[in-house]
Amino acid sequence: MLENDLLRHELMARGYHRRNAFSWTRAAEETMAVYRRCLGNRSMKTTTRKQQGYNAEWSGWKAQPEAFSSEQRFDQVCAHVKRLRPARLLDLGCGDGRLACLVKLACPGVTIHGCDVSDVALSRSEGLDRSYVLDLDTDPLPEPGESFDVVTASEVLEHLSGPRYVLAEVRRVLKPGGRLLVTVPNVAFWRFRWQALRGEVPSVTADERHLHSYTAASLGRLLESEGFRVARMTGLRQRFDWLGQLSYTLLCDSLLAEAERP
Repeated sequence: MLENDLLRHELMARGYHRRNAFSWTRAAEETMAVYRRCLGNRSMKTTTRKQQGYNAEWSGWKAQPEAFSSEQRFDQVCAHVKRLRPARLLDLGCGDGRLACLVKLACPGVTIHGCDVSDVALSRSEGLDRSYVLDLDTDPLPEPGESFDVVTASEVLEHLSGPRYVLAEVRRVLKPGGRLLVTVPNVAFWRFRWQALRGEVPSVTADERHLHSYTAASLGRLLESEGFRVARMTGLRQRFDWLGQLSYTLLCDSLLAEAERP
């Protein structure tokens, strides 16, 4: 591949083919620099395509008044945020600030920052004290370390090509003892299992925007592998919440994880 050839050429030019010139630290730094140059244009193109796609959504069906009329997720996540009573919150993939508005009512005095890849969504956002356009796959969070009590990422991780990158950034900006609230579709939901048994592609994985699928166990492993302690794992439903208390792994179409930064 072109990137590999360029990488090999530049590393050899810098002396890494000679044993007495080799330094693991220096090699790692230079390797990352070369990869950033090789892949920079590709990342910019990917971000542009992604932004265009989500801008189309926010200019289309998400702009309709009834788009989220039956969506209970924001109220459910807000209830968990209210229990944590944060002074400062960061909402990843904040869209038009729908969750932020609810949290502002539930937690008077809270400061909320939000980011989204769609500038169209942010142009009509409410409830945010600061907002910025960001590609969570490639861009670092423009926030100081240990500056937030709670970070929310509702229906975000499944859309990212590399969720570990943003989880590392979240760990950096959370205060010790701070909480990350994550929701993702539950691929083990009974309806998705039934679709698979019938020989169909489950609708949750058929969505081309979904790059990852999660069960409660796999989501927990991901969070723990990135240095978080899973304090709570539960499920969310659009109707009949009491069913989720019976078996959230089977009867809830979404999962909610609350993870603590040690």
